[in-house]
Amino acid sequence: MDNISVNTLVDSYENPLPREIQLNIAKNISNESLGKSESLKEYIKKIDSLVLSQQKRVINCTGTLLHTNLGRAQSNISFTGYATNIEYDLEKQERGVRNAYLTSSMNILLNSEDVCFVNNNASSLFLTLQSLKKENTTDAVIISRGEIIEIGGSYRLPEIIQETGMQLIEVGTTNKTHPKDYRKALRENPNALVLKVHRSNFSLSGFVEEVSIKELKTITDEFEVLLVHDLGSGLVIDRKFLEMQNITFFNKEISVQESLEEGSDVVLFSGDKLFGSMQAGIIAGSKDIVTKIKGHPLFRTYRCSPMVTYELQKTTEIYLSKDEKKIPFWAFISMSLEELDKRVTKMSKKLTLEHTILEDFSLVGGGTMPDVKIPSPVICINNKENNQIQSVLAKLDVPIIPRTREDNILFDLRSVFIDDDIHIIDALNSQ
Repeated sequence: MDNISVNTLVDSYENPLPREIQLNIAKNISNESLGKSESLKEYIKKIDSLVLSQQKRVINCTGTLLHTNLGRAQSNISFTGYATNIEYDLEKQERGVRNAYLTSSMNILLNSEDVCFVNNNASSLFLTLQSLKKENTTDAVIISRGEIIEIGGSYRLPEIIQETGMQLIEVGTTNKTHPKDYRKALRENPNALVLKVHRSNFSLSGFVEEVSIKELKTITDEFEVLLVHDLGSGLVIDRKFLEMQNITFFNKEISVQESLEEGSDVVLFSGDKLFGSMQAGIIAGSKDIVTKIKGHPLFRTYRCSPMVTYELQKTTEIYLSKDEKKIPFWAFISMSLEELDKRVTKMSKKLTLEHTILEDFSLVGGGTMPDVKIPSPVICINNKENNQIQSVLAKLDVPIIPRTREDNILFDLRSVFIDDDIHIIDALNSQ
């Protein structure tokens, strides 16, 4: 058999991967005892596949503002990666308290007693329950059947609770849960806590009923147990901003501040959903509970990096400065239909590729507000006539990711930074 050497394989195809990776792939192929031609084809195939799997910046044209597969909330990263005073006291010139400023400013934003930060919201729930089990001898979690969720990536709430060693006690039915259901469960399980969970990626309608945070607080006070709210979505924005922007679809979405005000002992939420920042789990509420969480042996294993906490700090400052449109998510979602129409029309005039403009809608995404559809015009290209276009766009230095519907490829600018419009135009005109 006409074999090919490892070095010849590596030198046969120019690509951006480190040579050590190229050598590893070439060695594996040479061990398969393929012929020269087959080896070359297999090498190129594996290299191309690996190049496409590198994490890189993409342009989100899907119209899903919090696209989980594309990293959820977009942000204008400003962290340099240099040394930082993350745990150094510049006033005393000695080791300091980690995230002191971020904690202080976040408490002002949320009107919370204390707050801490972990690497995602699944960690928030697990660590909170573990801490309360250890410090409060809590042995059970009471939750409505209508809130026992599963979200993307195989996250199942019952499995998280099972891992803590606590008993899961379901109350009510899928569509209806009453105050009496919680009271009955608490009489039978006096060492339990009550957990209310945001439904995240689905909604219930029709013959439904649930117990509010305010009602639950009355019940948990009556039985002297804790109320934990896994809010997930992380809405913290001032209601006045929503009114000014004429955004009404968050009217029934409880905010972190409102949950705390209405009685939650601790609220858990994501940093990269409606908060509009980096992936993180934020735990806010009672100083006693948050102190216990910070003191738990596992807390350090879930700790955020300096890059994440810096970006959380900058986002918090934007909220406190009432300059919300500097947060990309809120800039995207508050863009008026008139503004978006002008952008789409301007792009359309510069495109040489055959296309149409359709009236369509964008989505919030990220397992948040699943029923909300935001009116948005889109650029539509017929896939049958341009069946290679998605593959070409995916292989660009900065890949462009549209959404598809039947035979159409749709480009929704609501999820796109305006400076990227020119890149989309150039990419489509080169087809």
